[in-house]
Amino acid sequence: MNFVLDKLVNHAETNLELSKFEAAKLRFMFESIFMNVVEFIVIAIFFAFLGRFTGFLIAVAVLVSVRSFSGGFHLKKFRYCFVLTSAIFVLGVLILPDISSTGILIEVLLLASVVLTAILAPVSRRNSAHTSKNNLIIKVVSVAIVLAHCIWILIIRNDPYASIATWMIFIQGVQLVIGRVMLQREKAAIVN
Repeated sequence: MNFVLDKLVNHAETNLELSKFEAAKLRFMFESIFMNVVEFIVIAIFFAFLGRFTGFLIAVAVLVSVRSFSGGFHLKKFRYCFVLTSAIFVLGVLILPDISSTGILIEVLLLASVVLTAILAPVSRRNSAHTSKNNLIIKVVSVAIVLAHCIWILIIRNDPYASIATWMIFIQGVQLVIGRVMLQREKAAIVN
C-alpha cells in the first residue's frame, strides 16, 4: 500500500507543485480513503456471509448520509476504528433491530435523534475554522437529513429496514454526544 500511496503523492506533489504540508494532507486523505474502503469490504463480506448484506447497505447509506454533515468522533488508529465501526454495524443491523419492534420505541428513538442532532451538530475538530454561519447551515442540513430519514422510517414503519435505519440514526446521535465530550476535553487540555 505504501508504494502505491508514495507514487500517487509524489506524482501529485510534482505535477501540482504541492508544498510538503499539502502533500502530507493528500497522503493522509489517500490513506483514509483506502482504509475506509478496506473496512467497508471486510465488514460487507461479514454481513454477506450472514445473509444480512441488504440490511448492512441500508445501515451504511443512513449512517453516511447523516454523518457526512453532522460529524462525530474519529479514532486515530485503524484497528480501533475498525473494531468500533464493526461494533456499530453489528449493533445496528444484527442486535438492536430485534428490540425495536414496538412503534413507540421507534418514535422515541427518532425524536431523541432529531433533538441530539439539532443541539450538537456539527461535531468536528474543524469547527473552529468554520464560521458561525457555516455551522448553522451544516446544522440545518444535518437536521433536514435526519428528518427526511424519520419521515421515510415512519412511512415504512413495519419494514425490518425501518428498525435498522432508526437504530443507525440513534447511534449517530450517541456518537455526536461522545464527539462533543471529546472536543470539550481536548479544548480543556489545550487551555490547561
